[in-house]
Amino acid sequence: MSLLIGRSSPPPGYTLGRFCTHSINFASSAEKLTGAIAFGLEVISRDLRPTMSTIVNNINNSIEEMSNLYLREESISRGDWLSLVRHTYIDQRGRPRVWEGAARTTRNEDTKIDAVGVIAFYRRLLHYDCIILVKQYRPALNAYSIEMPSGLVEENESPAESAVRELKEITGFSGSIKKIGPILAMDPGASNCAMRLVTIEINGDEPDNLHLKGSVDSDRFKEALLIPVSELLEKLSAYAAAGFIIDSRIDAFAIGLVMGNHSRKTKIPTTLM
Repeated sequence: MSLLIGRSSPPPGYTLGRFCTHSINFASSAEKLTGAIAFGLEVISRDLRPTMSTIVNNINNSIEEMSNLYLREESISRGDWLSLVRHTYIDQRGRPRVWEGAARTTRNEDTKIDAVGVIAFYRRLLHYDCIILVKQYRPALNAYSIEMPSGLVEENESPAESAVRELKEITGFSGSIKKIGPILAMDPGASNCAMRLVTIEINGDEPDNLHLKGSVDSDRFKEALLIPVSELLEKLSAYAAAGFIIDSRIDAFAIGLVMGNHSRKTKIPTTLM
């Protein structure tokens, strides 16, 4: 009696047994039998694994199905910067539903986003790598917040141009763009506001970048902070303990840095996965 191991897919009309091209006698060692079974499972798993094109098509089909459920948008009230909107749609059970949310009146229709956030790394020879944060009073929170540099995208402005301008206004620094991320939701439960994250690297050894130029953005009273990357999560915890509100994006980024560093040294605890 033998166990037969075949190619990844049999020709039409062949059974799994007939398709096999190699045989292993059951009287052989247990190691050979175990290896054969493992190889067979690998082949089956590979054949059942969906291709990337299949995954993309499934996602596109799901998006198309969901978009057909949306019925209309009605403006309830409008201010200078925000509007209150009523959304009507059909839920998954076929029932009409109404959802109220905010929308920016300043959206850049060319870029399909409202704002950019800047992940700005400040690097200087023989110094710790730092990340630039902003301390700012937020009336909606009635508190000071700790955030990444961010701002609205102006008319006829690309995300890259907006990020460079925002960084310059707040810090006086100039840098090079390393990455522009995808469109991200800012608060999907309350608004349609969207943004992109732009990663910028600043050469601190250049003459114009040697010193942080405080109070550059005097109209909005944003104070720039240089925080060592290795101490980011610790510093954010200290600010939170002191009563500051931490922006969820930068807090998630700091946790990701710690988890990434930890995973290089040891396995991530299953309680954190």
